[in-house]
Amino acid sequence: MDSKLHKKVQVWIVNRTSKGDLVLLFKVIPKRGAGWHPVTGSVEDDEAERGDWLGAAKRETREETGLHPRHGKWVDLELSFKFDGRWGPAEEFCFALILNDFSGAITLDPSEHEGMKWVSLKEAEKALGFDSQRRALQAISCYLAEA
Repeated sequence: MDSKLHKKVQVWIVNRTSKGDLVLLFKVIPKRGAGWHPVTGSVEDDEAERGDWLGAAKRETREETGLHPRHGKWVDLELSFKFDGRWGPAEEFCFALILNDFSGAITLDPSEHEGMKWVSLKEAEKALGFDSQRRALQAISCYLAEA
């Protein structure tokens, strides 16, 4: 493990409904980079020391959406990628939280997001600004087709 890399998580929230699969996207405030994204966040030091990427994903999801980790099934997409971010070199680990006919409330953190929407996987792909997010979305699509 390269300890010099800033560790991050990317979490896709998927709602499997009778009308099709939907993913939750957040509109990031301009100060934090703007654009539509899934849940993302930094891995805290204690999580990084343990290599607890899933724990970080669950914590970030709870902080950014209000969803408790027990609300659905967690999937490790077994996908990570390295990039240069605003913190320097970074590595991001990708996960999905699969919900079934979820109709509850999502909490929006105004210090990070200015909007959110449930969209089809095809709509999400068009809204994304990063190839790494598209790769994660493709991994989710493959997982859903086999589930």
